Amino acid sequence: MAATLDSTDAAILELLRQDARLSFRELGERVNLSPNAARDRVRGLLARGVITGFHAHVDPGRIDKRLHAFVDVRLRSPDHAAQFERLVRAHPNVVETVHLTGSADYLLRASCDDPTQLDDLIGAMKETGGVRDTQTRLILRVV
Repeated sequence: MAATLDSTDAAILELLRQDARLSFRELGERVNLSPNAARDRVRGLLARGVITGFHAHVDPGRIDKRLHAFVDVRLRSPDHAAQFERLVRAHPNVVETVHLTGSADYLLRASCDDPTQLDDLIGAMKETGGVRDTQTRLILRVV
């Protein structure tokens, strides 16, 4: 069920999207609340499941991994979804995975040291992740 947000909650979400490291004091100043009221609003958004977490966005081009790829993944059957999701959550070369509509069940973003690591990841997904087939595209650069 979609949450109904008032203008203050919407403003808080937009500010946190831009910079999730804002202090409650800074956040409160920008939406005309005290630091404690801003904290309570954020905690309420967390409790309602509107905010699901705070994450660091890493530029893959700035880390040591040299090979970056998008991998379209098709599962053997929908029954393998939980098995696949457990594998990719735990795999160190998986940067992001999204479940989507269309011909692929998932789109995975991988960051590897070399082609062998990418091959190992794809092999693991097929052997233990319930994956039927994959289509891999190498990322040349981020625009």
